[in-house]
Amino acid sequence: MTILITTPNGTVGRHVTAALRDRDDVRFFVRSEASMEALGDVRGEVVRGDATDAADVRRAVAGVDRLFLAHPFAEDQIVAETTLGATALEAGTRRIVKLGARAFGDGIVHDPVTAAHDVITARLLAVGVPELSVLRPDRFLQNFLSSAQAIASGTLADPAGPGSRGYVDARDIAEVAVAELLSDNPIGGDIELSGPQLMTLQEIADSFATVLGRPVRHIDIPLDDAWRARLLARGVEPWIVDGLRGLYTNYRLEGTAALGDGVQRVLGRSPRSVEAFAADLLRP
Repeated sequence: MTILITTPNGTVGRHVTAALRDRDDVRFFVRSEASMEALGDVRGEVVRGDATDAADVRRAVAGVDRLFLAHPFAEDQIVAETTLGATALEAGTRRIVKLGARAFGDGIVHDPVTAAHDVITARLLAVGVPELSVLRPDRFLQNFLSSAQAIASGTLADPAGPGSRGYVDARDIAEVAVAELLSDNPIGGDIELSGPQLMTLQEIADSFATVLGRPVRHIDIPLDDAWRARLLARGVEPWIVDGLRGLYTNYRLEGTAALGDGVQRVLGRSPRSVEAFAADLLRP
């Protein structure tokens, strides 16, 4: 058995890598020299290439039985993931574990971020993956790490609105991915992933405050021109800003999300709590 891990340094991929770095039957597909350096020492093979280049992808998937398919939101995401998936199937891959996104409720038009995952999944289904697991997580708790300094100073600023969601630890997503990759009898199909409870952003802030031992308040950031200008000034490309605006708008429209049972179904345990995340990764 040979397993290929794509985006091994991503928010989820880095934890998949941590779990599998000591196996000699795991291959890692990276795009650049910097990505190779970030990967660090692994026992298995490292292949460098572009996921949108057919020749590079053929080298990466040769002899691969199982594929962890992930890619950041980008202009080439759909091309990259469908090229990897289709080429892997042609090379004899039987199992694909795709990192996707949770669907929104009825009546909400999908934004560019979630729509990309839907397109990729539909194409994988169309070409007939023998064993397909689609991980559908809610918002990552790890997204708050980029605001760790502000949170430590007492402010959690976020534009997702006042609704409740099942914020999920990326380590749980990775453990589910690894279990689906290694299992003789994977769960398969859509696997909905969330934290153990629905929480508002103020409740998230309160949990952070408990762990940090200091007050933290949530500030709702409107999705206005000032918000857009701040992102553009930081160098975020306009089409990414538009995609994020669509995603956050849908969070606001949905209000209260549904919890997912995937961690319990696959791992046989409850998901990590917000407090556990903060104690492990947010507390200095």
